[in-house]
Amino acid sequence: MAAIHYYFVRHGETTANADQRVQGWADSPVTRAGMHVVDQVAETLADVPFDLAYSSDLDRCIETGERILMKQENDIQLFPVEGFREYNFGGLEDQDIEKVWPKSISQLVDDMRINQIPSTQYVPLIIENLVDRDEEGNSEDFITFWNRIEEAMLDIHDDALEVRMETQKEDIHVLIVSHDMPIRFFLHEVLPEFDLKEELEYGHYAHIVYTKGAYELEEFNQV
Repeated sequence: MAAIHYYFVRHGETTANADQRVQGWADSPVTRAGMHVVDQVAETLADVPFDLAYSSDLDRCIETGERILMKQENDIQLFPVEGFREYNFGGLEDQDIEKVWPKSISQLVDDMRINQIPSTQYVPLIIENLVDRDEEGNSEDFITFWNRIEEAMLDIHDDALEVRMETQKEDIHVLIVSHDMPIRFFLHEVLPEFDLKEELEYGHYAHIVYTKGAYELEEFNQV
């Protein structure tokens, strides 16, 4: 059965991550420990014949993606995509995680479940919570955040279909290196069974398959 296999990889741990600082559109290099995990996932994915490869246009994702592609037999080019950037925290950028997230996403989801809020509202409300606490008023709203991810994903999907037509291959394999919130929130939107409390760890991947107009989760938090 013809399918498009998407491998979403979270970038390796960075110095800001190690220092417990929020890192949205700001950037910092991948740590030595983070690169070690990236090398592990690169070995794991070395046997996946990627046809296309994309990443957020932030350096930590480009660095991670290029490291993974070094293990590929074929010469695959990495295409940076602005749409897959991390959430823009605005005035909350580079602050301590505990200050920006007094409650984690997991805790916020638990609260919303207790209050019987529909799961379709989880992501908008989580982002609204961030916007409300940004005194500078520069944090990204939900519509802006989601539209850029959706547009990027549609463009990538079109590219995958074009490759299928050109190569006549049934299965197309696509690498996408991004960040916590874009990956986690996208999976929540397209996979009914996905628990938003599940965090993709640094340098780990989620494998989802698109076939017959629907997405299915194959693997999660793999390295």
